[in-house]
Amino acid sequence: MTTALYISPQLIEQFNHAASLARQGMFEESLVAWERLLNPTEAEKRERRISTGDFLGQAMMRKAWVMMDLRGHKQARAVLEDEVLQACLGQFDTETLYEYWFSYANVLGNLGDLQPMDDAFCRAMHIAADELGDTARMHQCWNNLLAWAEEAGAWNYLSSEADGCLEYCRNVDDRVLHGVAQLYKGMAMARMGMAAEARALVQPVLAQAEEHMLDNLVARCREIMKLCG
Repeated sequence: MTTALYISPQLIEQFNHAASLARQGMFEESLVAWERLLNPTEAEKRERRISTGDFLGQAMMRKAWVMMDLRGHKQARAVLEDEVLQACLGQFDTETLYEYWFSYANVLGNLGDLQPMDDAFCRAMHIAADELGDTARMHQCWNNLLAWAEEAGAWNYLSSEADGCLEYCRNVDDRVLHGVAQLYKGMAMARMGMAAEARALVQPVLAQAEEHMLDNLVARCREIMKLCG
C-alpha cells in the first residue's frame, strides 16, 4: 500500500502486514490484522487517525477479500455494502473502483443473487471498457458472469447473457472467450430442452478440442452433449 505522507506510517505498516498475510494464504491471521486496523482501541484512536476515505475503503475491501477466501460470502457482502465503504468509493481511483465492483459482483454470484450481480458486473465492465480500455478485464467479467449464471441454474438468463457475450467477442475478436460463451450457450439450450440447437453449437468446439487434445475442453463438451441425449 502506497499512499500520502499524512497517513500514519504505523497504519501503512499494518495495512501492508495484513495484505502480506493474505498473499501468503494466512487468511485467518490476515482477517485478524484487518480487524485490528479497522477497529483500533481507544488509546490507539488518540494516537493516530485514518486520514483518507481511499485508505479506509481499500482496507475494508481487502478485509472483504479475505472473508471471500474464507468462504464467508455473506459477511463479505455486508462489508462491501457497508455505508462507510460506500462513502469511500468516490475517493477510489479508476482501477480500484473496478476492483470494488468486480469483487462485489463475485460475492453476489457466490450467493446466487443474480440481479444485483448483473448490475455490479455491468458497472465493472463499463469501467474496464470505457475508462481503462482493458479487454483482459472484460474477458474476466464475462467469464465469471456466465459461470455464476450456470452455477445458479438460471438457464434463460445464461442463454441471454451468452448471446451478449458472443456479440461482444465478435466486436473485439476475442476468439477464446467466444468459444467459452458458445459452450455456455450450448449448456443453456441443452438444459432448456433445445437439444438440436445445443449440439450444433457444441459439436464444432468438440471436434477442435479433440484435434488439439484439450482434455478439459473435451470433457466440458461431452458433458453438454450428454445432456442432449
